[in-house]
Formats: sequence, C-alpha cells, structure tokens
Amino acid sequence: MRNSKPAEERRKEIIDVALQLFLEKGYEKTSIKDITEKMHIATGLFHYYFRSKEDVLIACAALNSQMITEELELETFFDGKKNAVEKINLLMSQVLYNVSEKSKIIKEKDSTKINASLLSDRIACNTLDIIIKKLVEFIKEGNEEGIFCCAYPQEAAEVFVYGFQRQFHKQKEREEALKEVTLSQYFIKNEKKFAQLFANMLCMKKEYCFDFGIESVCS
Repeated sequence: MRNSKPAEERRKEIIDVALQLFLEKGYEKTSIKDITEKMHIATGLFHYYFRSKEDVLIACAALNSQMITEELELETFFDGKKNAVEKINLLMSQVLYNVSEKSKIIKEKDSTKINASLLSDRIACNTLDIIIKKLVEFIKEGNEEGIFCCAYPQEAAEVFVYGFQRQFHKQKEREEALKEVTLSQYFIKNEKKFAQLFANMLCMKKEYCFDFGIESVCS
C-alpha cells in the first residue's frame, strides 16, 4: 500500500517542481500535465492543492517572500557591516536583487494572465513587513551611533516604504508606459532620489551616503 505524504509536504513538492519547470521552460510552456508527470501523481491530486497553474505561480511568489524574510532574519546576514548605513544599504539592495531575480521565472516571451509585473509586485509587497522591521532596527542603531537624528524610527520607516509604494501605484495609474514596470524596477530606476529622500528624513550626517543599487550584490 502506497504511503501518503503529509499535506503540507506534498503541497511544497508541487511548488518546487512547478518552479523548476517554470525556470526551465517558462510559465506559458509549462502545463499542469508537465508538473504531474514529473511528480508521477494524478491530475486530481494536483487540483486537490491548487485550482490552477496561476495558483501555483502565486504560491511560488509567497514562498520566495518567505525565503527572503528568513534570510534577512539571520543574525549573521549583516555581519561585517560597520554601521547602520551599510546595513540599510545591504538590506535594500539584497531585497531588490532577490525580487528582480525570482520574478524571472516568467520569461519575456511568455504571454500570461498573471504577468511578470504582477508576480514581482506580489513578491515585493509580501516582503514589506520585514523591510520595515529591519529599517526600524537600523534607524535606532544609527541614532545611537550619532549618524541619524530621527525621533520616530517606526513612523519614518513606514512612511518611506509605504510612501514610495503608493507613489508607484498612483503614477502607474496615470502613465501607460509604466503598465508593465514592476515595483522593484521603479525603485531601482529612482534609487538615487529615494536614497536622498530617506537620508533627509533621517537627518543623516552629510559624510554618509545611502546606495541601494544591486550592482554590489551581483558582483
């Protein structure tokens, strides 16, 4: 008699296999049949966990967000950084890099109902809580180090993160050219502006500089 696996374990297996196929073949060219055949399971079992292929894609985004959160929660992740500015630079650049890379599971040639822009935005939005949490922690450190003079770390972090997110969506509504642009792409394009804005919000000393570019992560 075949042993059945725990529901959560089976669901995770389907997500892992689907993600592998999405990366290899592209989302559009991957069918539910491809996923079930690779796993040697019945189609009915797939639909027990997911209503559609799009649902699996959304689950992939959620899983990636969880992985980013767990990575940033590691005590050793920010080891070697001298001060709060360097830690914030690493935080922002690492999140942007991870979101940009993982959203590539939908290839440019794919014409999907749930497109690359939507997937990337899902990943980015799901990571906002950890970004705010770490920013608050580092702003407080920067205050203690005498680099920042910010009386309200929690409010500053939330205004910065939710502020640029709202600005992006409002501008996206007005400009057709931004229709397929992701939140991370928008931030990267305006990185210097947002970095200077955040520095001003924190009253950061002029000898320090924010750099949220992802080039350092790639090198």
